[in-house]
Amino acid sequence: MIDASNKIKVDTEAAVEEPLPQRSTGKKKLWIIVGAVVLVVVVVAAVVGGVVGSRHHNSTTTASTSSDPSSTSSSTSSSTPSPKPSSTPASTSPNAAYSSSSIAVTGWWTTTSSYSIRLFYQGKDGHLRLIGYDSTDGMWSTVTTLTGPDVKLGSPIATCNYNTTVYFGSAVNSGNNYTQIDVFYVDNLGQIQEWEVQEHPGAATNNLNGTISSLGLKPGPNSSLATYWPSLIFQDDLNQLQETYFTTSSKWLQNPLNISPQNHSALAEIVYSVSSARKGGGNFIYQDGDQKLQAEGRSSSTTSLKADAPAVAIPSESPIGAFSVPRNSQTDSPMNTYILWQNKTDGVQITWMDDDKGWQTTSAPDSFGNPDKGTDITCLMPSAFSFTPLQSKYDMARCYYLVDGRIREVKYDGSNWSVVGNVPLG
Repeated sequence: MIDASNKIKVDTEAAVEEPLPQRSTGKKKLWIIVGAVVLVVVVVAAVVGGVVGSRHHNSTTTASTSSDPSSTSSSTSSSTPSPKPSSTPASTSPNAAYSSSSIAVTGWWTTTSSYSIRLFYQGKDGHLRLIGYDSTDGMWSTVTTLTGPDVKLGSPIATCNYNTTVYFGSAVNSGNNYTQIDVFYVDNLGQIQEWEVQEHPGAATNNLNGTISSLGLKPGPNSSLATYWPSLIFQDDLNQLQETYFTTSSKWLQNPLNISPQNHSALAEIVYSVSSARKGGGNFIYQDGDQKLQAEGRSSSTTSLKADAPAVAIPSESPIGAFSVPRNSQTDSPMNTYILWQNKTDGVQITWMDDDKGWQTTSAPDSFGNPDKGTDITCLMPSAFSFTPLQSKYDMARCYYLVDGRIREVKYDGSNWSVVGNVPLG
């Protein structure tokens, strides 16, 4: 995997190791006049002063672009104070994330041992950005700027995907066999919009406006968005949780969930069980009015919700990311569920249930860092509507959030959490 922080580290070391110009050591002839000697001394002093000044300037620049925000330039004598190191070292990249950008991620198993990831965020120019990862080569793609969508600056973002022939149950042919990636956002009119990225095997990718865009759906002013195909959830003006559900007859249906999260609650939608994943089942994660985490699941799109609260209070409007992994390879396997959130000191906490002992909570490793204020924590929930079904493996157990303006990727292997690195935005 490409790690953007390593690139910056190499550049920093190269700047430090750059040799300084050397002064001449040639001997002066004894018969030179005293006035010439004085002139030479003055010139040499000016050159040395210039070299020192240049070295100080390079050191300051290196510190401001360092991957370590705490790094500082070496002290030098100067009448002008050195600028402080940047707290957002990725800000100079044309693809840098907006300071409070939402982050959305989706993916699918391409085989039982390989997978693909697609991640969306908002750039400083307001445009959506897309970057992809495929495990077959272990590399992130270059960043794609989506100039078509009209996205409100600071809009919530949610994404999901499905294979069209799997979802609609149609025979596979060259025209209908593709993976459709849907990204949902709010436009400058405050309405929910959908942008479709259609990836055809061995052919060009299509980009087009989605069908939900014409419905004029308006979430509450502080609502988040969450999705797991074919469902999209958001809060309305009364903070009630609303669901919009896409049917196999190609219609969006409205479905009030009778859930009242806290105003501006973070939202997540993940798989409830393997057997329900293709029946509209889902697990809705949110923060209740008493500031406690809540998880309410259903086994199909028509069954009632069943509450399973972790019984842990979290700070108001804390970001929440969640994913689940099949506990075993059986078709009726329950899910191991993991929820990441931010505590009062800005650190990451993990609440999970992966056995019959109930919910547990622990602190993430210090290496996770502190997510930037006002940003998301989002986790990867693989699609159930791909040719390869959900796997009881942890290869795709990954979460993302902003730290110092960079998108950090962390993962879980079933036993331990670790930092993968920063997603390379260029």
